[in-house]
Amino acid sequence: MVDKHIPRAAFQITINGKPYGESEDITVLTLVAEEVRRRSGERISLHASASESQMQWLAANLTIGDEIVVRIVDASELEDAGPHGCNFCGRDVHEVSKLLEGPAGAICDGCITSFSDAVKNVAPLPLGASIRDEPEWTCRICAKQPGRIPGVVVRNGAAICPECLRAAVEILDTSPGK
Repeated sequence: MVDKHIPRAAFQITINGKPYGESEDITVLTLVAEEVRRRSGERISLHASASESQMQWLAANLTIGDEIVVRIVDASELEDAGPHGCNFCGRDVHEVSKLLEGPAGAICDGCITSFSDAVKNVAPLPLGASIRDEPEWTCRICAKQPGRIPGVVVRNGAAICPECLRAAVEILDTSPGK
């Protein structure tokens, strides 16, 4: 009996040589450069989503000169990273509708919605969350270094910058099955 391995295609995405996301079922990969009026300049973002999964990836802090590599690999090459969860509320990937992952962490649709409502509509933040403007915070989604972020929403030691929160809300608003 001959054991033939029939390869299944999968995708690995790296940004500037660092892992960004990998999946067997990435169906949409969007790269957008847009002018942002609130701050003079452009926001360059990359969004990838998978068809059968709640997992999505976002990189909202790209700049000119960044290198994005999409590599097609055999699915058996993918690392089994185990179940992911929201760094802000602690819920597992199986307990949320959508999970948006950046290079340094992940945030679920529930946290995105509640944080956005609090910022836009001056609604109360979830228990344990606060808006901070100290310069030592690093955004878990875009991994911007401390001092480059004007303010963040923090919960459970994880922070998200306003730019990533806006991009995450836009992704939720335009994702299928909303």
